[in-house]
Amino acid sequence: MAQQQSSTVTKRGLTDPERAAIIAKAIPDHALDTQRKYTYFIQPRWKRLSEYEQLSIYAQPNPDWIAGGLDWGDWTQKFHGGRPSWGNESTELRTGDWFRHRDPARRWFTPYAKDKSEEARYTQRFLEAYAADGAIRTINPYWRDEILNKYFGALLYNEYGLFNSHSSVARDCLSDVIRQSATFAGLDKVDNAQMIQMERLFIAKLVPGFDASTDVPKKIWTTDPVYAGARGAVEEIWQGIQDWNEILWAGHAVYDATFGQFARREFFQRLATVNGDTLTPFFTAQSQTYFQITRGAIDDLFVYCLADDPEFGGHNRVFLHAWTDHYLAKSVAALKDFVGIYAKVESVAGATDRAGVSEALHRVFGDWKTDYADKIGYKVDVGQKVDAVLAGLRK
Repeated sequence: MAQQQSSTVTKRGLTDPERAAIIAKAIPDHALDTQRKYTYFIQPRWKRLSEYEQLSIYAQPNPDWIAGGLDWGDWTQKFHGGRPSWGNESTELRTGDWFRHRDPARRWFTPYAKDKSEEARYTQRFLEAYAADGAIRTINPYWRDEILNKYFGALLYNEYGLFNSHSSVARDCLSDVIRQSATFAGLDKVDNAQMIQMERLFIAKLVPGFDASTDVPKKIWTTDPVYAGARGAVEEIWQGIQDWNEILWAGHAVYDATFGQFARREFFQRLATVNGDTLTPFFTAQSQTYFQITRGAIDDLFVYCLADDPEFGGHNRVFLHAWTDHYLAKSVAALKDFVGIYAKVESVAGATDRAGVSEALHRVFGDWKTDYADKIGYKVDVGQKVDAVLAGLRK
């Protein structure tokens, strides 16, 4: 026989007059929340909350023991051995808020895909016009076949290696906004590699007998002394670092800002026009655009958010200085090997002679000092670094 249920059990506060009165009496006579800003838990970087911020921030699970997180509790799944899905032990750097970073370009998926589509369309228009105009005839055949095909072709492995270094960064970094910046920076690197190969394939369509396979460039990258230091640096950045912040700093703020800038801008782009090559600067200009966009994001993350962090800035600068010591030495060694390439090109006063190379190196290291070293209080003797690289010049 079913037990009779007490009528008091079924009473609800919103329907029982006595309990409703108790609840009403407990409600304060002032507003419970005076915050009226939409999605107030995101701190806008700019005047108003941007679309980029609304669609990017706090998409990743963010427990409150990861600085800046809003959630609570532990992970429902972990790696073997108990490693959490994300954890503070993945980096030596510290901050009061890992979600503070913003990409100055405000890139997220849709505008990024739109930009890439636009680049593909104007690249197609340029190549069609270049082929129709017969501009390939102005390129110095030696520059085209020996330098562009082999040594510029080998640079794609440099870019591809840096792209691969972002795989663990994209997995391990502690906030979605950092993940977006890192992922797009990595994808821009693989775009650089693809553009180099695209140029080689395009030339092969216009010049009978031009070998666009990657066999020779791969051999140059893996065996030629010109790229020995670069290969060692890229291998370490890609495979030898566990800390995701160290990977980003080493790859973008030190190595690519020195070796990458010199190789792309000061050698291949600058000497292309000397050799009648108006094709290579079209592609290197796109690479330089990517470089400047990434530079803005790296500056925001490592300078604004980490080196200048009110609580942990001093701690972070210690590590940034130590990392810079190590990878700047690697970059200088890579450049010392790379300047050996000048022995393979025609002598041009002010461009390929010792004075011209010295000026180019001063531009690169001067830019790096302004963009990164000065901002984190790192002391560097630009002249000493230039002289160390010039020791490898054999002209």
